[in-house]
Amino acid sequence: MEASSSLHFQVSGFSLSKIWLCLFLVLVLQNCSPALSDSPYLVGMGSYDITGPATDVNMMGYANAEQIASRIHFRLKARAFIVAEPNGKRVVFVNLDACMASQLVTIKVLERLKAM
Repeated sequence: MEASSSLHFQVSGFSLSKIWLCLFLVLVLQNCSPALSDSPYLVGMGSYDITGPATDVNMMGYANAEQIASRIHFRLKARAFIVAEPNGKRVVFVNLDACMASQLVTIKVLERLKAM
């Protein structure tokens, strides 16, 4: 093994810092559960795979205008977090692993949420 000024560990694609962060968050959430159970807020979260087709998709000029995707490198996720008060007031945060979405998508999502 070569000596270097900084060591980088990889475990199945995860860096050591990400593993420590996940472990820290698990410990914090486990210790917070008694305090959260007395909270007047309702909290929810969800995640959904929004990965599109795996092949034959034009990459719209990224790197090469003629380039066609041949496989999936990363799966894409949509994540939602919601905090609600018992009287019905609520806040929703939605995050997509996507770029170049039109504003029409945002408008239509807001219309559907308001209709609920």
